[in-house]
Amino acid sequence: MAEMNQAQREEELARREALLAQREAQLEKEQAELAAAKAQSAEGKKTLLDNNDPNFVNPKEKLYDKFPLTVHQMDIIIGVLFALILLFLVLGMTHTSFFGLFGG
Repeated sequence: MAEMNQAQREEELARREALLAQREAQLEKEQAELAAAKAQSAEGKKTLLDNNDPNFVNPKEKLYDKFPLTVHQMDIIIGVLFALILLFLVLGMTHTSFFGLFGG
């Protein structure tokens, strides 16, 4: 009886190992396909501006390279200037006498 249980266990273990090996092979195949698809999509990836030019530099990065500030600082400055422009537009539309204060 014990020998029979031992034989059944060994058969079950062998079956599980075979299934595990099959799953591992399938996983490796899927990972290889995924890696190939990623490599292919990265090569053919084309954005609106770069047209697959390998030396393309984003215009925003070119602007940031001209000033000795961090990207975060530049974003803050641009945001503040944009907010001021909007503020003056809103004030100009809602308070016509606002610009009259400056001699207009």
